[in-house]
Amino acid sequence: MDVLRVTLLWLAQRTELLSMLGCLLLTLSLLCLTLRTKRLTAEMQRQAERFRAAVDEHCMVNVSDAEGHIKAVNAKFLATSGLMLDEVIGATIPDLEPIGVTPERVADIDAKMRAGQIWSGETCWQRRDGSQYFTHSTVVPVMDSRGRLVETFAIRTDVTESKAADSENQLRATLDMWQDEVWMFHPEDLTFSYMNQRALQRLGWMDGAYVGRSLSETGALVEIAQIQREMRRLQTGRIRSTSFEQMTQDRTVEITLQYVRPTGNAARFVAILRDVTERQAAMRAKAEFTAMVSHELRTPLTSIKGGLGLLAMTASADLSDRARGILGIAQRNTDRLILLVNDILDLEKIDAGKLDMRLVETDLSALIREAIEVNGSYGAQFGVRFRGVGTDTPAVVEASPERLMQVLANLMSNAAKFSHAGDEVEVGIERRGKTLRIFVRDRGDGIPLEAQPRILERFTQADSGDKRKVGGTGLGLAIVKAIIEQHGSEIRFTSVPGEGTEFHFELLEHVARNVA
Repeated sequence: MDVLRVTLLWLAQRTELLSMLGCLLLTLSLLCLTLRTKRLTAEMQRQAERFRAAVDEHCMVNVSDAEGHIKAVNAKFLATSGLMLDEVIGATIPDLEPIGVTPERVADIDAKMRAGQIWSGETCWQRRDGSQYFTHSTVVPVMDSRGRLVETFAIRTDVTESKAADSENQLRATLDMWQDEVWMFHPEDLTFSYMNQRALQRLGWMDGAYVGRSLSETGALVEIAQIQREMRRLQTGRIRSTSFEQMTQDRTVEITLQYVRPTGNAARFVAILRDVTERQAAMRAKAEFTAMVSHELRTPLTSIKGGLGLLAMTASADLSDRARGILGIAQRNTDRLILLVNDILDLEKIDAGKLDMRLVETDLSALIREAIEVNGSYGAQFGVRFRGVGTDTPAVVEASPERLMQVLANLMSNAAKFSHAGDEVEVGIERRGKTLRIFVRDRGDGIPLEAQPRILERFTQADSGDKRKVGGTGLGLAIVKAIIEQHGSEIRFTSVPGEGTEFHFELLEHVARNVA
């Protein structure tokens, strides 16, 4: 019995020891599990922080309430948009005036949010300095347990550079198919950023060989000094493009130069070179033929005009009424032919750049008074009187008085022809700051609306119910336009059918010294 009791006691003590050991092992296991969980939680927190930092670095983030008012934005949102925090908080996305975001689009996004759906799309924005940027946006709704919209979480990625790259690639693919040569180069050092296939062929360069090269390495293909002068003009911003011709090697090229600042890309010059050698040869041949024919016509016409005038003076009394009528028709048609020949010769001179345009200080007031005196008899043929306006004081400009007189004669004759008997045509000057506006204003039939877009083109005449009264070559206004452009201005007009027409142009006023 004693042995049995001792044995049982020993087993009991051993069982208690094992139980204690089991509890200790369980405690240790739980402790290890807790430590492991804490380590995992800390690691997850670090990963979340790294993810948040990555999102903040790469994306614009904003959180808005259910009504669309912005509650929070990250630093990237402010840096990209150029806005201050107090300008953004409390505002809605439409308040920030993104380009092209219509009320319909805003309503569509709101409907998706309230339905618990994610919205994605592209948006164009504009900063205060006028620069634009594009974002691809994903807006995620946050709902409560009852399915109601609580807030929205928007992540926006700036895709301006990728869009610019896509546009650039499309542009280059298009330009490679052109028959004209296209050069793009940087304004700082004149190094090329692009050449199309036609330009590379002309230079004998391989694809991509333009990289690192500059205008100076194109040899004698262009005159660089002239291009640089035109570049400086474009960089002032006063003109958008310029065109000029250069004769180089065995050809004549027409160069169109532009200064462009594409969104998301550096500013550059774009030069388009077109070989106009054959066109120039054809134009010279046409000009020579026209000049020859015009001169051959002018001499006999002058003789015919003189003979008809002599006949009218000496033998008119001996002619019948019908014969005198035929003589008058012959005289008028001769005058019209001489006018046509003179107009054609003037246009050829303009096209060839040979029109005499000696600019001197000219008193417009005196010039207009002279024009009224010279053209008064012409207006009287139509029962029209010319009246000067604003010509009491000197108005001095730098101009060609002979060519301005030609302009006024054309405008005044048109005004007289399209006025009614008894009308008065105003020819005058208006001061507009540092410029002088010269105008010819009638109260006649006006120019029909359908004729107005082309009225300044060659061989264009406004329709008239009395063709014999109006006549003309259809070249007068084209000559006026060319002469005024040679003075650095532009001929403009306003016309209301049935009420009248005003033609005008403006010249910079000069201080009078020696008036021509």
